[in-house]
Amino acid sequence: MLVWLTGALVFCGASLVLAWMLLLPLAAQARFAATTGAQLQVQGLMGDPFGGTATVTGWTLRAEESATAPVLARGGAAHAVAPNWSAALEAAPGTRIEIEKLEISVIEARLLPDATGRWPLLAVCSAAGLPYERGGAVGSAPRVRIKHLHLRVENLVVRDAASGRETRVRVDWTGDFTDLDHLRPVVTALLAASRTAGRAGSR
Repeated sequence: MLVWLTGALVFCGASLVLAWMLLLPLAAQARFAATTGAQLQVQGLMGDPFGGTATVTGWTLRAEESATAPVLARGGAAHAVAPNWSAALEAAPGTRIEIEKLEISVIEARLLPDATGRWPLLAVCSAAGLPYERGGAVGSAPRVRIKHLHLRVENLVVRDAASGRETRVRVDWTGDFTDLDHLRPVVTALLAASRTAGRAGSR
């Protein structure tokens, strides 16, 4: 009887974990689309609801929820540690989501304004709860605070100041930020890295 009960508990536990792993990517992507109007596609997402961790193996961010919408950024691995990250799927506007640690690998990001002067990538981040300015308005998502962000960026698409053309710059940049609740320091560092890489490439 004890052996049977133990086996049943193990089976039920494994089934619950499997269901969580299968449903979490769909729930997370649906929540992101409803909140921002953008599309976040992930190749794989592993979540541990007990340890408060989530790992993505590949991701693509598009400006709209459409397979033909412009790509704003794409990357490889991403890893988050947050005790209440799973609660973000149901959190009400105005609440705060604390992320203990976030590691993101970006293959390419479009960090430039569109024809109307709007920065689409920054607009999506703001709608997701991380505005450009401290205290800036966010969308219907909970406001996000990241205690430690480790960011690695391989390429940036920026606008050339002289010609006005969009330019792809390889920056191979890595940065660390603490107590982050807005994106200005990140954007400032990335644009500086693109200018440095651009000057080095023109020599």
